[in-house]
Amino acid sequence: MPTFQRSEKLETRLTKQLPERRYLPELHGVRGLALLGVVVFHLFGNGRISGGIDIFLAISGFLFTGMLLREAASSGGRFDPFRYFGRLVRRIFLPAALVATVTLIVGLLVSPVTQHRQLWAEARASLLYFENFELINSQLAYGAAGPDTSPFQHFWSLSVQGQFYLLWPVIAIAAVLIAKRLHKSAAKIMSVGVCLIFIASFLYAIYVGTYNQDEAYLLTTTRAWQIAFGGLLALAGSTIRLPAHVRLPAGWLGVALIVLCGVFLDGAALFPGPWALWPLTGLTLVLIAAGPQGGNEDPVGYATHFLSNPVLAWVGDRAYGLYLWHWPLLIFYFEIRDRNAIGIRGAIVILATSLLLASLMYRYVEQPLQKLSSKASSASAGVRSNKTTVAFGASLLIISGITTSVFSPSLDNLDTSYEGLEQSQYPGAAEYLLSHSVPDLEPFPNLDDVSEFRPDYTRRGCGQKLGQDPGTDEITVCEDEDAPDKPTATIVLAGGSHAGHLEAAFKTLARKHGWEVLVVTKSSCVFGWEEKPDQSMCGQWNQNFIEWLGNNEVDLVVTPGTRLNEPEYVLDAAPKWWSKISQTNTDLMLVRGTPRNSESVPDCLASGRSSQDCGPSKDRIADINPLLNIDLPENVHPIDMTKYVCPQIENDDVENCDAIVGNIIVFYDNHHFTTPFSQSLAAGFEAEMRNVVPHLVR
Repeated sequence: MPTFQRSEKLETRLTKQLPERRYLPELHGVRGLALLGVVVFHLFGNGRISGGIDIFLAISGFLFTGMLLREAASSGGRFDPFRYFGRLVRRIFLPAALVATVTLIVGLLVSPVTQHRQLWAEARASLLYFENFELINSQLAYGAAGPDTSPFQHFWSLSVQGQFYLLWPVIAIAAVLIAKRLHKSAAKIMSVGVCLIFIASFLYAIYVGTYNQDEAYLLTTTRAWQIAFGGLLALAGSTIRLPAHVRLPAGWLGVALIVLCGVFLDGAALFPGPWALWPLTGLTLVLIAAGPQGGNEDPVGYATHFLSNPVLAWVGDRAYGLYLWHWPLLIFYFEIRDRNAIGIRGAIVILATSLLLASLMYRYVEQPLQKLSSKASSASAGVRSNKTTVAFGASLLIISGITTSVFSPSLDNLDTSYEGLEQSQYPGAAEYLLSHSVPDLEPFPNLDDVSEFRPDYTRRGCGQKLGQDPGTDEITVCEDEDAPDKPTATIVLAGGSHAGHLEAAFKTLARKHGWEVLVVTKSSCVFGWEEKPDQSMCGQWNQNFIEWLGNNEVDLVVTPGTRLNEPEYVLDAAPKWWSKISQTNTDLMLVRGTPRNSESVPDCLASGRSSQDCGPSKDRIADINPLLNIDLPENVHPIDMTKYVCPQIENDDVENCDAIVGNIIVFYDNHHFTTPFSQSLAAGFEAEMRNVVPHLVR
């Protein structure tokens, strides 16, 4: 066979059964319906998840799989990055960058200064497409600083999508190159690869969901199967057609599954696990129910014809902008109106405003950029235009990074010399021990930076993280980097973060008494917490700690004894663990629990309210320390620091503890001590320890 005929035959085989390139009006309608559902459920659904994001990701997989495979196969595996990324910058990045910039500016104007650092961090993460990981690392971390709900939170799905845009061209090119070598269809090889991604990600989503649903919801690796699902639809869609007599009921069933998903399923608790197949099944039914000429050519009364109507097409055109704008508007509504919920009237106003902003952005930003993309289709002009666009997009990314580093607060100039604060002016908890009054000064730390004054061990990342992740039952030890060569005693702060936030106090005492202070914690895990049904890793961690303690020479374990997140109490299972610790011949000091506030203390102070208004309620503190009512082993010692943390505890005329004690802000969130306040507790601890473990504080 002549060489050119063999080459032509191989090329034909390579491009066989590629996804068709054609406009699907019913798919555009589903896109509009799905993202409208996201907005409507956010505004009117009382926090329920609609399933629209799952469809959105699958549609991205559908469209990009077909587009990338066609382009890669037609060029024999070559890839034009300027054309590809230029198109992404124009259609995806620039509108998102506009909304992110406006959101940041408004956020800095309306949010308390305590939230500004987190706003900068999330703006950068959104622009650089890693907001889902930023949310996992900060918003979901126990004790982490940051707003309860970020105006950038919805960028998590765009980040998943953006990461997909980087990965999928590589998969498409690899499929074409493998197909060329094996003399197979590129579509067939791509189907195998996408199917493997689907299976691996689907199983991983189920696995992660069994121990950490929050991470499962946000991770790219647990969402990849939904993108792969869309890719498989694109690869198989042209060969799957329902019989004509089935299309009518199948199409409407698909629409019903899409619309009613959020009504019957709690997506936040179930997605992206197997139940996420509910909305994706709806998408599938709609696509395979369409006639060969497209949904707009189907008979009136068919779901596919309904989805092709001008109203849904109008919404579909503006769906991206609608999704981008509605969430920050909702969050700023809560911020400005000081509310935690939204009424019908407020929701209607936000929906109308979102539609208006989406329409304006579509008219003056998205359409002009799309026209620019069309003009760039000719070869020479296209390369120059796309290179310019990519350069512009890259410049925006660089500028966003530079802007964030230049204008966001810098830690380099942060004053951390709180140990050198004048004791008479900034005594903190030591105010209780002073015989004179303290002058009224500007509190320390500054509210702009208070979230940074967290225990040192949290920065070092040596504490065990919270949750049920495999391996989080292992004991990790935060060593004392300043320990003397021959310490007089080894003190271990053990349990949850309320043991860890005493680090500065005990490190201060350690310098005086020659101790070694170790921090051995698992976030949100106190001794006895395993009685909660979702805390099996905590229970195992507790057991592993007892084994670790038995293998190490420790003089004193310090851990919280009571809890005050509701009226003060002792966990039923806690005494069992205290007894196990005492049986290792180690002294155990049980510190009475820390009062907790219902909101962020720094945010409250930044709003202009007083120290009294922003402090935790005294109602949660029991009249008598519950630890005194328990028969404790001889080497287990209760210690009560309440009078240092809440000097107003005996004053019946005030309802709350102060948020600022001795001119130092007590909490960096709603229940964890700032480092300077923790350090100021050292004198009080020393005074109280002389009564229970005098041999350690001679």
